[in-house]
Amino acid sequence: MRSMACAWGYSGIRKHRLPSATCFRQMLSICRRDFLFGAAAMLGCSCVPLRAQEATSASRVVSLDYGLAQTMIELGVPPVGLVDTPAWADWTVEPPLPAKVVNLGSAHEVNMELLQLLRPDLIVSTPYLEWVRPQLEQIAPVKSFPIHALGSSPFPHIIDATRELGRMLGRTTEAEALIDRSEMELRAAQTATRHLGKLAVITFIDERNIRIYGPGGIFQDVFDRLELQNAWTRSTNEWGFADIGMADLFDLGDARLFYMDPIPPDVLAKLPGSPLWQSMPFVQAGHVQRMASVLMFGTLPAATRFARLLAEAST
Repeated sequence: MRSMACAWGYSGIRKHRLPSATCFRQMLSICRRDFLFGAAAMLGCSCVPLRAQEATSASRVVSLDYGLAQTMIELGVPPVGLVDTPAWADWTVEPPLPAKVVNLGSAHEVNMELLQLLRPDLIVSTPYLEWVRPQLEQIAPVKSFPIHALGSSPFPHIIDATRELGRMLGRTTEAEALIDRSEMELRAAQTATRHLGKLAVITFIDERNIRIYGPGGIFQDVFDRLELQNAWTRSTNEWGFADIGMADLFDLGDARLFYMDPIPPDVLAKLPGSPLWQSMPFVQAGHVQRMASVLMFGTLPAATRFARLLAEAST
């Protein structure tokens, strides 16, 4: 079973495997069952005792989420271990992941023995991994950060998480500097993107199915801060996206469309010969651009990267 944690941003996304929301829920249930069984067998009675209180000014921190790891790196305290490190370059990109960060496997198959050997002071995670928390707490205190899929803008929760990580890592000054720097970068991008008009961002699942982003996600948060209008006006789920068919893109009219990396190779090969795609108003108007990957469930580094890529595309 492939890791569904990878597909939803708390560890990264398997290359070219973007599941539907229904598939996610089904597989997450299976992952929970399988992991709890396997983790219990691995841990047995060999785990170190749970520490009574969460560490403060922790220096050895493991992250089970790419977004939290982004923030930690920016604060100058990169995680000693992270899930699915090989996919970082495909889905997160910025900031660069230090080579010394240990790969702990996928989020639903965390290598508990290796995790224990790292002897972390703290494990940071998200609510979507609460089902494995009892096993993790046998190794170190766990701090869960609710950020995404809360039915509202994730941006305030990102700011709160940045400050809380700064406090826990003894980097409060660096956390405030990161927040201030991010706001400055967003303001600069706002000036550079004023003429973009209506736009939309999608990810190709395959040549027929598409993921489009709207309210409830980090991309919409950036649109709002740049005062850009999202051409997608239909509903999205609590994660901030909707899974649609290609025909639904007619609703975008001739708005500017960005399709984001990574892209299944067969999609790019088939688009030129697709009558449906070629008939889209935005295609006929020449308003289609490819965009490098941005972590859809990221934190401030993802938001500023997305804003910068929009600014670069507008030149």
